[in-house]
Amino acid sequence: MAFIVSGCDVKVKPIEGGKEIAQELERHKIKRLTKQDILNAAQKYGDSIVVVAQQLHEARMAEHLAQGGIAVAIPYCQPENYEEVEALQYKFGALSRRFSEQPRNPQNQAKGSTAQALTRYSSGQEKGAMVEELNQNEIRYTSPIYLRNETCLSCHGTVGQEVSETDYTLIKAKYPQDQATGYKSGDLMGVWELTFDKMDLVAFLNDQPKKSRRPR
Repeated sequence: MAFIVSGCDVKVKPIEGGKEIAQELERHKIKRLTKQDILNAAQKYGDSIVVVAQQLHEARMAEHLAQGGIAVAIPYCQPENYEEVEALQYKFGALSRRFSEQPRNPQNQAKGSTAQALTRYSSGQEKGAMVEELNQNEIRYTSPIYLRNETCLSCHGTVGQEVSETDYTLIKAKYPQDQATGYKSGDLMGVWELTFDKMDLVAFLNDQPKKSRRPR
C-alpha cells in the first residue's frame, strides 16, 4: 500500500529568535584579512588614539594651567597615560609613546628607527601618519607632533619670554635634563609612536577575545 504525503500541507515553525541568532553568528564569523586590511586598521585606530589623546591633552593642560599654573599642570603633560587613552590602546591592541629629539624626559629621547622616522618628518619627506610592519607580530604607527596650541608655549616656549624663569625652575626641578624649550608655534616637537600587536588587532577586528600575552 502506498502512502502519499503532500508537502504543501507541511509547515515548519520558525526557530524563535532565529534571525537574531543568525546575525550573532555572522558577527562572530572570522573575517579573512589581508596584510593591507591590517595595516589600514592600524592607521585608522592609530589616528583615533592620537586625536583623542591630543584633544584631552590640550583641554587638561589649559584647565590646570588656569587653576594653578605650571606647578599644577606638569603632572598632566603625559597624554599617553590618560585613562581614556589607555582604554583605547587596550581595545585596539596598541602601546603608545611620544618621542622627541629635544625631550623633557630623557626616556622620551628618539633613537634608532624612531629617530629616523622623526627625521623624515623634520625634513619634509613625510607629513602625515605612517604605518609599517616591524616584524611578523607588530605594526608601528607614527604621527608627527606639531606645536599648534599657543598654550603649549607656556611650558615649551623660550625661557624668559613665554616661559617665566620661575616656572622654568619648577620644570627643571622635575626634569633636570630638560631640552624641550625654545619652540615656536608650528614647530615639530616630536612624534607619536604606537606599536600594534597584530594578534590583538585582528582579534578586535573579528570581535574575538585578545590572543596575545603582551603585558598591560
